[in-house]
Amino acid sequence: MILQDEARNYLLQFLTGYEDQAVFRRFRIGYTADESLFPHYDLVFVPSGFFESANYGKKESLPQGPLPRIAGVPFLFGENRVERAGETVVVHADLPATAFFFLSRYEEICCRDVRDRHGRFPGKASLLYKNDLLFRPFLDEYAGLVRGWLREAGTDLPPLPKKISKLWLTHDVDEPFYCQSLRSVARETFRGKGLATAARLYFRKPWQDPYWSFPRLAAQDEACKAAAPFPVQSLYFLKGGGKSGFDKPVYRLGSRKIRKLIRFLDEQSAVFGLHGSYSSGGGKADPEEKKRLESALRRSVFFHRSHYLRSCEPEHFLGLESMGITDDFSMGYADVSGFRLATSRPVIWIEPFTGRLTRLVLHPLAIMDNSLSDPDYMGLDPETARKYATMLFHAAQQHGGEICLLWHNTSVRENSYPEPPAPWLGDLYAFLLDYLTRMQGGEKA
Repeated sequence: MILQDEARNYLLQFLTGYEDQAVFRRFRIGYTADESLFPHYDLVFVPSGFFESANYGKKESLPQGPLPRIAGVPFLFGENRVERAGETVVVHADLPATAFFFLSRYEEICCRDVRDRHGRFPGKASLLYKNDLLFRPFLDEYAGLVRGWLREAGTDLPPLPKKISKLWLTHDVDEPFYCQSLRSVARETFRGKGLATAARLYFRKPWQDPYWSFPRLAAQDEACKAAAPFPVQSLYFLKGGGKSGFDKPVYRLGSRKIRKLIRFLDEQSAVFGLHGSYSSGGGKADPEEKKRLESALRRSVFFHRSHYLRSCEPEHFLGLESMGITDDFSMGYADVSGFRLATSRPVIWIEPFTGRLTRLVLHPLAIMDNSLSDPDYMGLDPETARKYATMLFHAAQQHGGEICLLWHNTSVRENSYPEPPAPWLGDLYAFLLDYLTRMQGGEKA
């Protein structure tokens, strides 16, 4: 596989930690093994041969055993060796290939036979989890190493911020209402509630519904937005269809209750995204789902998250890109929270098959509510969940990263029926938002 020039340059810029291309162009950084070119650069990364390997895309290309480290920071390919060639600092640790490994989801194309019951690559099978690195966005630490090497070469560097760049408060609207289909009426009837009670559940007003926690979510998000020392954006993902049993309930976007929900969220200045169906997550993205949502909203939709976080294969992103999605928020593991892309910063996806830099931005999903509480996932108690989440917050803060939270409306309800699997998730969400607003911006590096 040949890494295309635009993707190579993006990786080098990513390693510096600077998003501004005007700043990046001030540095002379190369990625070459040609020693005759070294004098043209202040800093050179020597390729390890990863991209040219005959095993590219195969399991044999994956790192084995403990990961090597350079200045205490892990890397995957190359050698822990730094030398000088005249005025040029030459680094033999292949940090560009290491960054590509995670930003492209390369590991997943090599392990297509490793999937959970929903077809997802499990976090606990990942290289990050096995090396106890999922909580550490170590790709972000490369910026400190690069800055040090550039200083050795005599390059003056502007500071990098140590503060959260943005907080995304995202909510997947899987079940906006409880008992809103004839099938659910039958379910409640046979549970022993009786037909009359089931009918009352079906015909009640939206604000009487146990899943109608949107005013509480909106109030909490708005309070956080007003108090936080960084930008905060609320983002709601609505379904546009789905043919799997796991897509149920499939609600009608044109129904009176859903229109009321959209109007309410519009009043809160929320942004909408497509909650891609379980069906589409296992294969190609379905453009018809996006069209239905855009028709209901009467506006274009550019954000996306897969239902069940079921972005099963990297090829799925190609479909998202082709149908006009610009930002995806699926990049978290369901079974364990952390930094799936080994970074806390949004990144541009690089296609692992062609080495092409795409137009699709991936936002790391740090924490999903159910990941913390579900016994089949992390199964944490409330206090441990608080400590784990705040640890991730501070890791992102140290590197100027963003934080993306996923909390479902069904996790913050106050009603006792139906009983929520983890009643403490609503209080945890309130605690985390308050904690984030009290976090200091920090000094600059």
